[in-house]
Parts: sequence; structure tokens; C-alpha cells
Amino acid sequence: MRRIETVVPMIMLAVAALLALLVGPRLLSQYAVAEQSARIELARNELRDDDILRRIDRAVASIADSVNPSVVHIETGGRRRGAASSGAGWVYDSRGHIVTNAHVVGRSERISVEFSDGAVVAGELVGTDIYTDIAVVRVDRGSGLFPVMRSESRLPRVGERVYAFGSPFGFKFSMSEGIVSGLGRSTPGSSIPGGYTNYIQTDAAVNPGNSGGPLVNTDGHVVGMNVAIATAQSIGATPEDSGGDSAGISFAIPLGTIEPIVSQLIEHGSVSRGFLGINFGGGQRGIERVVFDDGTVLTGVRVAGVVEDGPSDNAGIRPDDVIVSVEGSPILNSESLVSLISSGRPGDGVDVEIWREGTLRSMTVVLAPIRPEVLAQRLATPTMMQLGARLIASDEGMLVADIFREFPADRSGLRAGDQIVTINGKAFPGPDEFFVMLADEGLLTGITVELGVLGQDGERRTVRLRM
Repeated sequence: MRRIETVVPMIMLAVAALLALLVGPRLLSQYAVAEQSARIELARNELRDDDILRRIDRAVASIADSVNPSVVHIETGGRRRGAASSGAGWVYDSRGHIVTNAHVVGRSERISVEFSDGAVVAGELVGTDIYTDIAVVRVDRGSGLFPVMRSESRLPRVGERVYAFGSPFGFKFSMSEGIVSGLGRSTPGSSIPGGYTNYIQTDAAVNPGNSGGPLVNTDGHVVGMNVAIATAQSIGATPEDSGGDSAGISFAIPLGTIEPIVSQLIEHGSVSRGFLGINFGGGQRGIERVVFDDGTVLTGVRVAGVVEDGPSDNAGIRPDDVIVSVEGSPILNSESLVSLISSGRPGDGVDVEIWREGTLRSMTVVLAPIRPEVLAQRLATPTMMQLGARLIASDEGMLVADIFREFPADRSGLRAGDQIVTINGKAFPGPDEFFVMLADEGLLTGITVELGVLGQDGERRTVRLRM
């Protein structure tokens, strides 16, 4: 008997263990399923009760509904080689003015403008400014023009959401989202050699075809215009010329630069640049931070020198003054100061705010015409680098001192020792005017120019030069 009593508990334990092995996983599985079901139900209830994401979606959709009717797709064409291109633009006013990039329209003979409702009309080129890469086209559509709202703030803030519109890879009237990543950017590979940059940097997807499209804020108001991207192949090239796709770094021309340039193009058909008459350090040199007692920080450019009897001198600006804003736009670096001043027309009075001896002061400076040598200083080196040639002044004109193989100058047939004497049949007074005339004739935007050349052998010939 005792042996049987001893065996029974052991059998019961074995049976219990077997039941646990058979039933336990099923119970655990049922528990896990019940727990997951509860989590799903809770999540669904929270999504139903909290509509914050739906409200965000509706707000973004409203931005698209508000802006898309103001966006246009642009196609260009012409007999000249390199004249065909495409991009985007936006309706600037009710008179039919369309704003886009200069590199989108160039000097095209035919411009086709397509609206989001499918209407296609011919566009007439009003004017271009290659230095800021801004152009104005006019269309005669009658009804159906919806000018985009423009931001009243001079600059967005880093971290704010922005939306880029355009026709990436030909997908017309597309929209992408990002944030403002930086302000006052100056790109070393800017699409226009020596051009004025003061870019807004964003991470919104911008690709070939986005050029000229608006960059808008969460109010649906334009804060800038898409102009360039950075890729593994290039930094600051136009999306069409970058050799790559969006890498999360794109650039836009700020509205504070666009509006005065567009106003000049509409009124005069061309741009006359203003001159402030000061000297300062480039890049980060001469950048000052002004810290107030409440912790507010302003940045500005310290004036190193003032041109005697120039605009700033006459207005009362002195060396060591720190310029912190122009026309209400903050000065983030020297490039932003140059860009804002160059957008003004000679004779315009611009409001300048300076920091002097612990006090903010406001004054009005009447701009003078920019001097050819000032423009030439911006143009000469980057132009020669892209051409692959070293040019120096001579008694005959411009001497080709060196040529680098496989660059545009070499491929065009220019040779070391050549003297360049005319541009498109026009003489130029000196080296400063030479570089300015090259730009004005369209070389920097891909237009072919004809150079009258005197060879070392005394033979005159014509060289067709294209970037």
C-alpha cells in the first residue's frame, strides 16, 4: 500500500506538468491576443477622440488648395541651342505678371505658361536679372488669375514649416513639405557666377522642374522662390544642372530680395543696382553680435570704412557702426547686406538701422548707382574659373594668359595669347566692363556669345563661347 501511495502523487504531478505544457501556451497566447486587442481598441478610440492629425491634414490640404491655382508650369523653346527648358513660376499680381527664375526662361523666343486648371497661354518676357536669378513673364489670360499671397514678415524663422511647389521631373503642380534649416546661406556653387545669394535653406524636396516655384509658409504666403539644391555632385547648382536628385538641402531666394527686383523689372524692364558706399569684411569677417540686457541678440556687419562723399557718408554712417537691418530685414551676414542693397534702385532711400556706442539708430541712405568695378569684383574670378581661362587686361583688350584643357574656353577654340577685342560685335572700354558685358549678354545663363579675337599671328577670327 505504501508503495502505491507514493506513486500516485508522482503521477498527479506528471499529469499536472503535462497539462501545463499543453494548456499554458494557449492561455498565454489568449492573454497576449486580449492585451493586443485592448491596445488596438484604445488607440482607435484615441484617434477618434483626438482629431489633431486630421486638423493638420486639413490645414496642409488648405495650403495646397490656396496656392496651387497661383502656381504655373513653364515650358520654353527657341531656335538657339540650349534655349529649351522647363520649370515653374507663380502669379505675382492681377495684371498677369508671373515670377520665375532667370535660368528657367533665359532669352527664350517662346514661353508657354500652363495653369493648374489646364489652361495654356503664351507668355511674354518682361525682363530678367541674372545676378539674382529672377525673371518676370507676362500673360494675357483675362479671368482666372489668382495672385499668391505674399508674407508680410521679412524672413521666416529656422524650424518653421515650409512647402515647395513646382514641377519636379515634369510632375506638374507638385507640393513637398519641409522646415527652414538655415538663413542667409551663400552657396559656393551658385548657378550664376558672382550672383547675389542670401538664400533660405530648407529640407523640402526640390528637384529638376521645381525651379521658379514658390516656397510658402503655413499661412500659404510666399516667403521665397526655389532656386538651387545641394547634392553629392554639386552644391548650389540649379536643380536642372545639379547632376543629382534632392538630398534634403535646397535653397530659395527670400521674398525681401524678390519684391524690389520684380518691381524694377515690371516698371523698367531691367534692374539698376544700388550702391551703399561702405567697406566691410566678407564671409564671417566683420560679423558682429549685439546682445541686449534682456538677452535679445542681433547680428550685423561692422563698417570698416566709408567712401568719402558717398551715400553712407552723406547719411551719417561712420566706421565701426554695425548695420543690423535694411528695410526691416535682419542682416545675418555680409552676403545678406549686399543682396538687400543691390535690390534697391539708385536714387531710392532705404531705411538702415545701425548699432553705435550701445544705441540703436535709424537713418535713411539714398543709394547711388553701383560702379562697374564693384560688379566686376564679384564676376571676374568665378567667371574665369568656370570658363577655364585666366584673362588679363592689355592694350588691345583682354589677353588670354592661360587656358585649361577640356573647359569651355578650350572647347570654344580660344588659345593662350589671343586678344579678345569685342563681345557680340561690341567694344568694351576696359576689363571691368568686359566681365559686366559678358554677363549682360547672357553668357552666365547659358547663352552663346561671339567673341572677336585677334590671334598671335595677327589673324582676326570669331569664337563662339558658351558656358
